[in-house]
Amino acid sequence: MLIASTRRARRTALWGTIAAVFLVGTGVGSVLPILPLFLRERGGSYAMVGVVVGANLVAQFIAQYPAGRLSDRVGRAPLMIGGLVLAAAAIAAFALPLSIGWLIGLRFIQGLGAAAFRPGARAAVADLVPEGERGIAYGWLSGADMGGLIFGPALGGVLAVFGRAVVFEVTGLAMLLAAIVLVFALDVRRQAMTSPSLAGPVAASGARLASVAAVRGLVMLSAGIGFLYGVYNVVWSLFMKTIGATDWEVGLSFSLFALPLVLTAPIAGWAADRVDRRWLSAGSTASTALIAPVYPLLHSVPAVIGVGVIEASTAAFAEPAINAYLMSAVAADQRGRAAGTVGTAETAAKAVGALLGGGLFGLGVWVPFVVSSVAGLAFILLGVPWLRAAGRDARVSPVLAASARG
Repeated sequence: MLIASTRRARRTALWGTIAAVFLVGTGVGSVLPILPLFLRERGGSYAMVGVVVGANLVAQFIAQYPAGRLSDRVGRAPLMIGGLVLAAAAIAAFALPLSIGWLIGLRFIQGLGAAAFRPGARAAVADLVPEGERGIAYGWLSGADMGGLIFGPALGGVLAVFGRAVVFEVTGLAMLLAAIVLVFALDVRRQAMTSPSLAGPVAASGARLASVAAVRGLVMLSAGIGFLYGVYNVVWSLFMKTIGATDWEVGLSFSLFALPLVLTAPIAGWAADRVDRRWLSAGSTASTALIAPVYPLLHSVPAVIGVGVIEASTAAFAEPAINAYLMSAVAADQRGRAAGTVGTAETAAKAVGALLGGGLFGLGVWVPFVVSSVAGLAFILLGVPWLRAAGRDARVSPVLAASARG
């Protein structure tokens, strides 16, 4: 009975975390297509749009590693819940008649909240799920995030009809609701939960060097994809406008990009538990970088959306593989720290991409896409030697992993 109760508590915590990620994704997704247009209406230049978007990412760069390390010591729940409340207040304040300078500060505060939430969410899944099932669990986590990005942009486009400030108010409510879900799903008094440690790169080799190599390799992959998406966050809505897209079509492009990511999430998770996670993650991220230069060659909204669907279908395999491989490579009491390290690299690259994206777009519509593609591929190639050195993580049968919990 005690075992059944423990399993039930873990399932509740896992699905509560996934639900919170969906709500956060919905909030973030509703803002993504609106924020650059909102800032342009406030008189912000292309470069200033990049600064405001980048402020969030700079804050995440500063805070993710210490937040992840702290979650290893005090537990996941306090950091995750507190971060969401802080982010909710900051983003809702965008509805106020504030200057661009204040908006930069609010985006920075929102980034601090996100930094407290993200490493804890990644590490919490590994705390709750045994090694052989983590790929599929991270697939559901990624699917929830992308599901939010399907619903969010469409919601943002609808809400913008009533005024773009309304989008920020609803986003704040979504993040606050996510915090409430976690209050009920997680035990805020409990230290970081751990499941039995099964075979992985560290256990198989008995060498700490394998763990270090794995983290460094994943840092490179995450930096590559982070830079590309940082640029996209700034220039995508602007690019869509140059080919004649309406606000509704801009939001639709975000949603239809996210849809394949959701639909393929179970397959991506299944693959991450069975295929070499190193090359699955590297190949998936490389496909995104290779497709980027195609967009400026297109001048039709349907064509751009169609290529986006193809890109998303291949990109879906990256996140579950990266997260599952990372958590198999580090000790249980280092999960938050490892997630914070990789997350810091990703958000640092996103921040640089966002800060440069507006200026690159000003040089020409094609420039940001080509530059981000080259940079992304360079980072991925730098990561390959580290991944080779780390070795392949052990594949654990889901049936055996499930029995290990009993």
